[in-house]
Amino acid sequence: MALLSSLRVGIVAPSFQVPQAEFELGLEKLREENWFFKVHPQCRRAYRYFAGTDEERAQAFFEYAQDPSIDIVWCARGGYGAARILPYLERLVAKNGLPPRKLLAGYSDSTALLEYVRSRWGWSALHSPMAGLRSFRALSPGEWKAMRQFFSGESPKNPWGAKKLRFATKAPSQNIEGELVGGNLSVWASMIGTPFEPVVQGKFVFFEDVDESLYRLDRMAEQVGQSGMLSGAKGIILGNFLNCTDKVSNVLAEVPKGKNRARVIASPKPSELEPARKKLNEKKMIPKLFGELGDRVGIPVAYGLPVGHGPAKYSLPLGAKYRLSRSGGFELLQWDWRPSHAPLDRNTHLG
Repeated sequence: MALLSSLRVGIVAPSFQVPQAEFELGLEKLREENWFFKVHPQCRRAYRYFAGTDEERAQAFFEYAQDPSIDIVWCARGGYGAARILPYLERLVAKNGLPPRKLLAGYSDSTALLEYVRSRWGWSALHSPMAGLRSFRALSPGEWKAMRQFFSGESPKNPWGAKKLRFATKAPSQNIEGELVGGNLSVWASMIGTPFEPVVQGKFVFFEDVDESLYRLDRMAEQVGQSGMLSGAKGIILGNFLNCTDKVSNVLAEVPKGKNRARVIASPKPSELEPARKKLNEKKMIPKLFGELGDRVGIPVAYGLPVGHGPAKYSLPLGAKYRLSRSGGFELLQWDWRPSHAPLDRNTHLG
């Protein structure tokens, strides 16, 4: 029998409801690539905007965390809701003990879970694309290969290519090595002040985001900085910030006068409005606002890693050791994930 895969994957949905047509597209891709996986029935559930209640989502996650036939737990999609199940997982651990070590994969809203299982359960964590999104079918060959390698326990040094990062601060005087944690900036900032607040001392912290206004990114970066979280951090690594633009509202172009004054104040026409200010260039401003934060804290900030919501969606091991060079090179040095099962053959199925 030809050995096809050592990947034994269980897919759960800890956040928003899963769009079933897009999910099926992702599952088709996995079948085409001969991946062995099973999908928790909870992925089909709906409660408000979530894929089931908090308790149902936590229970499904914990079931696959305990399942001995699964090496990798994979989040179907993001959205919102993963942080809501953390207290339930705490109670399940108190009752049943820690689940065996596995790999958790996902990104975006899954950031809360990735950091939770990495820091509290000792799991490996991979910031990776998710099968429940239409964009999963659009991964480039390089993005797919990198994800497959990381899932399999391989450690390519720089799968995102040889292009170097740029510095938003002064470049470090020497190469820096350390573990990398982080993920979605919105989720990361929301964990500050909770029992699950991350610790980044002695580590690089990675940030990416999507569909946020420039001022909101500024506010979240400021929150991270003022919290003191970055004290002792090795540096900040920035990924993609897809559709994070400077949204400028319109205001009255002049003080209304005459008989139309009341109407203009209440419901002005487009021709009576103008932008409140000049629109800023987000491609320049995003590195700048994080660079200012890095300067205040005294750590380097590098940007340009092709990881996040897009356009590039390379996978990124979290909790792994990296080297940031003075010239902007970012190299994976060590990652501890290895699947525990032997490869499967064509007659093997996962339940």
